[in-house]
Amino acid sequence: MGQQQLLLLALSAVIVGLSVVAGIEAFGEGQRQATQDALAQRAVSIGTDIVVAHKKPSQLGGIDVSHPYPSDEAIASAVAPESSGRYGSGILAIGAGETATCDIDHSDGGTVVYVDCGSEQTGQGYPDGQIVKAKVEPGAEDPVKVVDTDADGHSN
Repeated sequence: MGQQQLLLLALSAVIVGLSVVAGIEAFGEGQRQATQDALAQRAVSIGTDIVVAHKKPSQLGGIDVSHPYPSDEAIASAVAPESSGRYGSGILAIGAGETATCDIDHSDGGTVVYVDCGSEQTGQGYPDGQIVKAKVEPGAEDPVKVVDTDADGHSN
């Protein structure tokens, strides 16, 4: 009888151990998905703010993203007053982690603006880690679109 009890105890310990490992993996995956969702939400929110600022007259704090081609930092300060301006746009990605940040990329000089949000930062402060990229076209029928949610690594 003692041998059966030891076998059941060992089997129970293995089952509990496997359950704990499966739970940890599920939690990690859920956390990654929640971070990605928060980054996408923040990128869309910033993109929507860019569209609104583009439609506003410049006398009321609006920006024209097509002329005279404002800098990334100028766009960031118009749509996100909390932007640090230290590195790139330096917009906080609130809800996606302590080091999560977003950056404006208006390098083509046209009307298309990209918003990159990352779960981490590089040494220069640009988004890194899990990256979500949104494309903003103020004049388009669908002005804000998430175009990449699987990007990994430095975005600039």
